This record gives sequence, C-alpha cells and structure tokens, in this order.
Amino acid sequence: MDHSSHPFTKPIGLLLLTMSAFLLSACAPASDSENEAAVAEDVVSPEEYYAANPEFFRFSTLEELPSDLNWQDGMDQPVFSSPDAIRGGTLRAFMLNFPPTVRLVGPDANHSMRSVFLDDNSVRLTTRHPVTGKFFAALAEEWAESDDKQTVYYRLRPEATFSDGEPVTTDDYFYLFYFMQSPYIRDLWYNNWYTEQFDGITRYDDRTFAIHLSGPKPEPLQVIDLKPVPAHFHGTMGPDWVTTNQWRFEPTTGPYELRPENRRQRSIRMTRVENWWADDHKFYRNRYNPTAKLYEVVPDFNLAYERFKKGDFDLFGLSLPEFWYERSEGVPEFERGLIRKAVFYNDIPQPSVGLWINSAKPLLSDLNIRKGIQHATNYDRVINRHFRGDFSRLNTSADGFGEFTHPELRAREFSPEKARQYFAEAGFTEQGPDGILRNSEGQRLGFSLLVSEGPRVDVAQILKEEARKAGLDLTILALEPTSAFKQVLEKQHDIVLSGWNSTLPYPRYWEGFHSSNANVPQTNNISNTAIPEMDVLIDQYRESTNLEEKIALAHRLEEFVHEDAAFVPGTKVPFYRVAFWAWIRFPEHFDVRLSESAGHHGLFWIDPELKEEILDERRGNSQRPNDILVFDEWKDPEI
Repeated sequence: MDHSSHPFTKPIGLLLLTMSAFLLSACAPASDSENEAAVAEDVVSPEEYYAANPEFFRFSTLEELPSDLNWQDGMDQPVFSSPDAIRGGTLRAFMLNFPPTVRLVGPDANHSMRSVFLDDNSVRLTTRHPVTGKFFAALAEEWAESDDKQTVYYRLRPEATFSDGEPVTTDDYFYLFYFMQSPYIRDLWYNNWYTEQFDGITRYDDRTFAIHLSGPKPEPLQVIDLKPVPAHFHGTMGPDWVTTNQWRFEPTTGPYELRPENRRQRSIRMTRVENWWADDHKFYRNRYNPTAKLYEVVPDFNLAYERFKKGDFDLFGLSLPEFWYERSEGVPEFERGLIRKAVFYNDIPQPSVGLWINSAKPLLSDLNIRKGIQHATNYDRVINRHFRGDFSRLNTSADGFGEFTHPELRAREFSPEKARQYFAEAGFTEQGPDGILRNSEGQRLGFSLLVSEGPRVDVAQILKEEARKAGLDLTILALEPTSAFKQVLEKQHDIVLSGWNSTLPYPRYWEGFHSSNANVPQTNNISNTAIPEMDVLIDQYRESTNLEEKIALAHRLEEFVHEDAAFVPGTKVPFYRVAFWAWIRFPEHFDVRLSESAGHHGLFWIDPELKEEILDERRGNSQRPNDILVFDEWKDPEI
C-alpha cells in the first residue's frame, strides 16, 4: 500500500464515547455486530446533546469576551501563488482503484483519494504558510491565543460558505464536536481525539467562538486546525448514518465538490465550486485553477504511464528512477519538449517507508527474530539497484523533523552473518536444502511480505532475494491497494512494505506505538507495539508544552522504536520528480518548500492556447525547450 500520494493517513484510536455522557472506557476488538450494539442507543439531537453536556458546550456573549486578547491574522506573509495563473480547463488524472466511499470519516474512509476529497480540499480555521511555516487566518478572519496556550478565540470570515452556499457559522463548530463524538460515525479515533484533546467550546455569537484544549500545547493552532462540519447537511445523527452517507459528498469549504452526477462507475469528476468564497483571499487567490479535475480508474501503473505519454493525463509522478530514466528516454514527446520533466527539492518530514513487522504474530514476537530481519534487509541494494542511488536510507521512523529527529540513530546494516546470529538465538540453527533456516522442530524461517500491487513489488523482490542470503524466506503477497490496506488495518499481515506520511511539525507516536492501539483493528499501530515504559513516555510527550522536553522525549521514544526492531527503516527522498505536458504551467518558483507533490497546493494552471498549439504540433516535428527543470532552493547541501 502506497501512502506517498497523500498526507499523513489519519490514525484511528481505541476509545468509544457514548452519546449520553463524556465517559471513556477501554474496549477490546469488536465485531460489526458488537459495534452496532454499542451504538444502539436513543437518538439525541444536537441541541439535546449540548444541553446534556453544559461543561463542554458553553454559551456566552460578546460582552464576556476577554478584552485583552491579541488578535492576529498572519496576513503580513508573502503571497506564493502566481499572478499569471489562468482559470479554466479540466485536469485529467488517474487513480489506481475506485474509492470505497466518499464519506470523510467512518469505515473505509481512509483511502487513496482521501487527499482529493478532504486533506487538500478543505479550508480550515488557520493554515500553515507553505514557505514560512507560520500560520495565517484562513476560514477565520483572525484568532487570538490565551496566555496559557490552552484556548484559542476565533472570528469567522463573514463571506465563508460551504460549497452548497450555506454560511459557515459558530453552529457548525459546535456541531463538529457533536458529530465527531458520535458513535454513529463508527470511527473510534475521532471519538477519542475530539474528546480527549478538547475541554470544550464557547459560543459568543454566530461568528465568534473559543475552543478549549484539555491542556496547554506548544502550538495550539496546530491542534485546533479544524474544519467545520455542516450541521444543516447531517442533522441529527442516527444508527444508519454510515450506510446513508456512503455516497453523499459532504459540502466543503474547499475549492472542489463532487456532485452526484459526476460519480461514474470508473471515474470521478471534481468540479470547482462556483463563486468559491476564498477566491479573493490573499493566500488562495490564483490557486486551484482548473474548473474540473477528472480521475479515471487505471489499475495498472504502467498502463497509466503509457496513457500519459499519449496525452490522456496531464501530469505523472516520475520519482521512480525507471520512469525518470529509461521509460522517458527516446520518447518523442519528451525529446521535443512537448512533455517537460522537473525535479523539485522540498523540505518536509519523510514518510516512514520500510518494513513494518507484526510483533503479535508467532515467531515475530521474538525480539531476536525481529533483529535478525533488520540485518537480513538489504535496503542499500534496493537504493543502488532499483533507485539508481537517487534515494537515501531512512534511519528512523521520524527523519526530516529537524531537532525532533534523533541525531545519532542509524538503521542496522545488511549483514547475513549478524542476522544468522540473531536467528540462532531464536532457535533457527539448521539450514535446509532450500537454503532456509529451520529450528529443531523442522519449522522453516519464513513470513509473508505484504505489498501493494505496483512499483513496490520490485522492491519487495530485491528484499526477498537478499533475505535468502541470511536464511530467511519472504513470500511476497501483492494485493490491490485497498485490499492490502484493509488487511493491514485488521492486523492480519506478517510483514508489510508500507509507509505513513506526516506534514506535522513534530513526530507522532501515540497512534503508531502506544499499547492502547495494539492488537486492535483499525488502528495505526500496525506493528502491535506494546511496551509499558514506552507508553509512559508517549503520554508525557503528548502532554508536554516545553519544546526542549518534547525534543528529548522524541529522541528517547525513537530509541525505543529502534530497540524494539519492529520497524525496518527503508528509503527517503528529499525531492519529487514530475513529468507534465507543457500546457501545464507553474509559478516561476515552481512550488513551495512544504510541498509533497506538484499538485499539493494547487499552484499550477492549464494554458488553453498553449494546449491547442501543442496538440497541433504533435502531428509535426517542432522542437520546444526540453531541458530538465531543477528547483533546488531547499536542497540539503549534504545531499
């Protein structure tokens, strides 16, 4: 499963909040029937819910608003879009598989199209500027933080509306908590997060409110980076919410919407919201320029590339060396400059790509086995052979986070000798006729290696070949991405080649390593890590408001991850590479520092006149500039 196409995949937690009160209790893995029974309570309207929980949902007046607040808007930062951008045209792209739902929360909502529907398509209260890294007022007109960094006050923009034209008001933020705390969404992580991390919300008027955290945070704006949930759309939550909303696209504050008629059997067409409220916002002007984005299902990556070269799709990611080198050499459209290539060095946290070992599985629960697998994994071979030396070795699960990244930890080297020593400690001392180690009972040292169908299968094949040198047999199980992801979240895998993305300013450990998420389906602890001493540090890390303490805790937690050996660090890349038909235009600086892909911040546009020219030129032999565009302002000098 490949998460490189979208930001940090949302984690899913363990605790369930009932509708009647804010009572949290630990629970064991539950079946669908048990989950349905858990939510079979009386339906409660939003107003009844607010009245039943007055300590959380607070009502006040503007006269009671603190008078000494320091209101800010962040509008003194530089514009990063291009004034030359042109509005119009349809961006044509592909998706490997059709999304299982268009719901934004609940079962199966964590899929490869999530960023298209939600992460890159919603305007929240405040947003981190992708160049400076500081915040600016987005849906909010301005904000003010309390001195104790536990409350943030907001004033909403009067022009802010949902895609259906309804205004965004304080009511939609009250409703947000009613919605996210509801068991009817069947999403335990949201239930937990919107209860545990928040102490309440106060209404002052239709546009003014305050959100209270359960404790002070170093960056409260990061935690309260919230989107409204339209109260008028969902209304009173009930047991049938998940099925009723399977294919209902929630009105968005973002630039694109999915209308019912634009969801076809094998394609999805996102259309730009007419008279989008943020068109004149300083930091949204000249962005998200296509009037539509058409995504077509193409289940094979290679077929998608061939269709891109024919002009069926407008952009194609070329970070894989095979496509960057051989697959684009000698292609007339590249040589004539009709298709351009660009490499952009970004400055973002690295995805935690590597092997995630399910430590709850037989044999894999043995630390010696896991350490043996570490030394039996030859990622240097992958980098040099498959990635042509362009990529580097990841050292931790949190590379690229500045001071939060551990300065000394290094991934274990490939060493069949060391691997065999650890395997021997686990009882695997005899080598069978097939070269695979066995224990005294004749059991072979072998595990399944789950991987999504596509380019990563080739990586898995190299790892399999090299692991045999250490007496380890890896059986590759290549599944369609959605099926692979589902199997991993259900904790059915032995080892999976995967990665989690994060654009946060500091690493997260609770979702992936806390024991409360171990052995629980639908959580991000896919290694089933459960270390009591680590839990204590994770809890301290989550609650810490001291930057130096938080950095020290991050380093100690990463040492636990390293010693537990359930994550084998894979590869990292400090850039992205993209090919695009020359009618796609970019700003002079091409992209911004905190960007994951060429389309992440919607800075490009389609030039209709240029497109017509290039389509005509395809039948001739004209020549355009065909040099590789390199943007390396943010390049690490050590690379």
